[in-house]
Amino acid sequence: MPEKQLRCAVYTRKSTEDGLEQEFNSLDAQYEACAAYAVSQRHEGWVILPDRYDDGGFSGGNMERPGLKRLMTDVSSGKVDIILLYKIDRLTRSLADFARIVDVLDKAGASFVSITQSFNTTTSMGRLTLNMLLSFAQFEREVIGERVRDKVAASKKRGMWMGGGVPTGYLVKDRKLIVNEPQAEVLRSIYRRYLEVGSVAELVDVLNRAGLRTEIRVSRRGNTSGGVPFSRGMLFHLLTNRVYRGMTVHKGQAYPGEHEPIVSQELWDEVQACIRERTQGHSRRLKAKEPSLLVGLVFDGEGRAMRPSHSVKGKVRYRYYETRTELLDGSPAWRVSAHDLERVVCERLPQLLGDQRALTSAVGRELDARETEKLLASSADVAGALSGRSTPRRLALLSQLAARIDLAADGLSIRIEPARLLAVLDAHVGDHAGAEPIVLTCAATRVWHGRQLRLVIPGPVDESNFRYRDPNLIRLMGEVHEARELVLANADKTISAICRETGRCRVRLNRLLKLSCLAPNIVTAILEGRQPVGCADVTTLLLGTELPLDWAEQRTMLGFA
Repeated sequence: MPEKQLRCAVYTRKSTEDGLEQEFNSLDAQYEACAAYAVSQRHEGWVILPDRYDDGGFSGGNMERPGLKRLMTDVSSGKVDIILLYKIDRLTRSLADFARIVDVLDKAGASFVSITQSFNTTTSMGRLTLNMLLSFAQFEREVIGERVRDKVAASKKRGMWMGGGVPTGYLVKDRKLIVNEPQAEVLRSIYRRYLEVGSVAELVDVLNRAGLRTEIRVSRRGNTSGGVPFSRGMLFHLLTNRVYRGMTVHKGQAYPGEHEPIVSQELWDEVQACIRERTQGHSRRLKAKEPSLLVGLVFDGEGRAMRPSHSVKGKVRYRYYETRTELLDGSPAWRVSAHDLERVVCERLPQLLGDQRALTSAVGRELDARETEKLLASSADVAGALSGRSTPRRLALLSQLAARIDLAADGLSIRIEPARLLAVLDAHVGDHAGAEPIVLTCAATRVWHGRQLRLVIPGPVDESNFRYRDPNLIRLMGEVHEARELVLANADKTISAICRETGRCRVRLNRLLKLSCLAPNIVTAILEGRQPVGCADVTTLLLGTELPLDWAEQRTMLGFA
């Protein structure tokens, strides 16, 4: 009997999904070959673990594979001694990824064996052989990728459809797009309704009030998608997609396609002209309003400069300050509402200007009655201008007063140089070039949104505005409860089966089920209208980052802490 048992995990991979639906597929063949090899090594103490680590339909060019991730986790935790592979390229086709995998194996004292390739990695010649094999595997992957990209480009230039998401209004038959007339007529009606209302945002409301939903599709695996309300981005894509004019698009270039158009040239031209007119007109209106007051003054928690940006939803423009793209170094970008930040700065500075003790301290000496009266009168004038509506005056004063605005995890600070403050107040009372700066602070709340760290600045407490039962959030909580009850009532069925029977979107149902793990006091706060600023955006909950299971972490992430 061997002195020690060696636990063996079999890893299998196939680049495409072709054939995986068969009862005995390539993954099964790889597994049986590795299992047979392990049986032949029983005298060495080799034992096959019951868990399988399969990755069907995943490329070996990266490590974003669920089976591989699970395997690496088990190796790190000491559950695996040997990884069995049919060939080394099943594990990876990248030298860089292989180096990371070997590092994990070395730390855990584990190794791997390729049953069809014999080499010994304990010798320099064996390691050279392995690196040569991996180099050729990576070269083969890159050549295949180039060949596929060239083929796709050439085929699309000829107007052929090369797969991917099937556009609404079409079906796929013999690898060609065929018009699905019922859905095509729905699409034409969307184009005509847009010309009637003249706004994508209003079109969303019109379609949703009419009960129209996106087309429901069933994949080859039986998964369902679609059947959800239209969104603004979705409609804008439908209205500008040149596929509906019978074109095939590749990297921004359009070519005559083999498929039939759904939208006539006349209707297409009218819709595009309407979109261009509204976009240009909206841009002209925006240029005359609400310039960013703190340009060049704001820095995020990493000390990186921030710049103004904006987004437009319907007729409303939302302004932000966000970390400059060229300064991102792998850590998340920061983002803060420009309106909130400018409001708090324009409220906080007048508080300083109205504080006689702080102004006297900035001067650095005792003032006589006449000097004090002049200083207070000037500060009242500046404070009034900051609180007023004259944008040019506020812009000039802020650039003179604030030397720097730093955001932090729990708030923000406004740095003011005493010499500049007294210059704005026209108080020539000595040299203050070396004086300590004045730092004003304000609390704020961090909220993660996608890959950005959003800073939410609380507004003034007003009981009349504090409780707001947001209808979108209330409706979302109702959907979450309904989804949970639906799954509990069909506990013997898979999510995919439930979606097929009820015509629901599998992706949305999964997201709703994740939200059913919200902390009870968060749900209660939403139902009572006590959610914090920034939580009223449904996408923060529905489409944001993965929510942790820990309720305390949820409250911190969503701003309830």
